[in-house]
Amino acid sequence: MASVLAFLTAPPASAAPSGPGGGAGRVDQRTYHATTGDNSYLVYVPQGWNGAEKLPLYVMLHGCGSTADQQMNVSLLNPLADRERFMVAYPDNGGQCWRAVSNDKPSITRGGGGDADIVAGITREVIANYRINSERVYLAGFSSGAFQTSATGAAYPDLYAAIGVSAGAGYGMDALTCLGMTDSNAPSYAPQAVAQMGSHAHVMPFITFGGTWDILGENPNVGGCTRRAYLAWLATDNLLKPGTNGATYRDDPASTTTGQVSGGFSWSRMMARNTSGCQVSERWIVDGMGHDWSGGTTAPKGPSASEATWSFFQKFTLHGGSTACRL
Repeated sequence: MASVLAFLTAPPASAAPSGPGGGAGRVDQRTYHATTGDNSYLVYVPQGWNGAEKLPLYVMLHGCGSTADQQMNVSLLNPLADRERFMVAYPDNGGQCWRAVSNDKPSITRGGGGDADIVAGITREVIANYRINSERVYLAGFSSGAFQTSATGAAYPDLYAAIGVSAGAGYGMDALTCLGMTDSNAPSYAPQAVAQMGSHAHVMPFITFGGTWDILGENPNVGGCTRRAYLAWLATDNLLKPGTNGATYRDDPASTTTGQVSGGFSWSRMMARNTSGCQVSERWIVDGMGHDWSGGTTAPKGPSASEATWSFFQKFTLHGGSTACRL
């Protein structure tokens, strides 16, 4: 596990554009007080927020060896938040790995006293203190933060309308497990996620991002954790809403699109839908990208994961499912 965690350590953040994380708003530094200790976190308040406007919330989790400030600068979410009118919360784990990466039971369990509780607690605090629209709260993470996103999304589905996993795995998978399994094993983790969701369960829309040169991403030869996260979450949603003639949500080959960043990486995007055409997921594969947040300051040759996740997230509300059709 030690060698895998060393790989998980994020590269140093490149210099961000002028303004906090490239945005024109402000960054509030706050502390969440839990029974297990204190966690600092940042809240990005977009330019022009008047204190009464009920905005959506995007919660962003950093990776191992990184901080909330570094993830803010890498992701370039803040200028997007200015343009699209949402707030961003950046929980901080003191430069440590979020512990779902090692499948730490308290950190993947509701009420376990671990990292899932901390992320959920910070989310609730931001909702209360910033008049957030609680129907439009979303969670995404990179690397160990992606493992924690899967864990927290399953432990607290009553908080999040949709989740995003970049270079990470599904619920109940640690870093070594997801590297060693086969794709066909991934759906077998779905019952654990459903059990953890319990009475709060709902079909969880999700988006994944992975590079083909990243063993925690979409590497086709070694690893492939992000691909397995996609398969596990799709199986989870199909357990939550089983179809009469098999899976309710299936990959839709007709929706696959491809593209090329000018001077950068090529990519493909695929979706899963139900029989009514309602979308539940997106899977982005970035050809040639390593262990990075795509389109951020350390991977500018990739399509913007921040733009793509927000475009996906804003289609969903907590209790209404898709804004276009019911999931």
